[in-house]
Amino acid sequence: MTERIMNVAREMFVRDGYEAVTLRKIAQKIEYSPGFIYQFFQDKQALVMEIIRKDSDDLRAFLLECAEVGDPLQRVIEMARRYASWGIAHPNHYRLLLVPPPAWAEQDIELRKYERPPLERETLHVLTTLMAESIREGRLKEKYTDPGLVAATLWAGIHGAILLEITMTPKDRALLGVEQAPFETRFQTLVEVFLEGFYKHPPR
Repeated sequence: MTERIMNVAREMFVRDGYEAVTLRKIAQKIEYSPGFIYQFFQDKQALVMEIIRKDSDDLRAFLLECAEVGDPLQRVIEMARRYASWGIAHPNHYRLLLVPPPAWAEQDIELRKYERPPLERETLHVLTTLMAESIREGRLKEKYTDPGLVAATLWAGIHGAILLEITMTPKDRALLGVEQAPFETRFQTLVEVFLEGFYKHPPR
């Protein structure tokens, strides 16, 4: 039942905004009394904290599945692919986790006082470490010596591609000429641009 409550809450937060959503409105949506929700969450802040915690843990676990990939470059590509596929498959989760409304973000800051590092910072740290490996191995072009810059550039590209995919309307897609192009095609193009731009000998 907690999963159902959180799914409905995510949808309402995205559609109506954090301030407009109350536990009473969520209860009405799932056709239960407000008192029923209080059995699981003492207030809206508790609900927000649980959503942030669960979604962060789910995405973190999904990304960690590629930790055994030996080659750092292939690990980066697989990590990016998994990050993107999770975001596309869970658009409400992704938007609230990575682009929270201002009032929601206040709750996120409160949670982070006693939780592990924010997922986006953790992800960037992993990407930076992998880029540092590639630099030490001499695989990147000589002018790229800052692993943090390379990692942030890749992360920004992936993040932007996901947001475009989950927020574009059919009209937007038509204007951009991508209504027929599957996300995988655009993702692969992004990867190729990244590899061609940063690596001396990008894999084919």
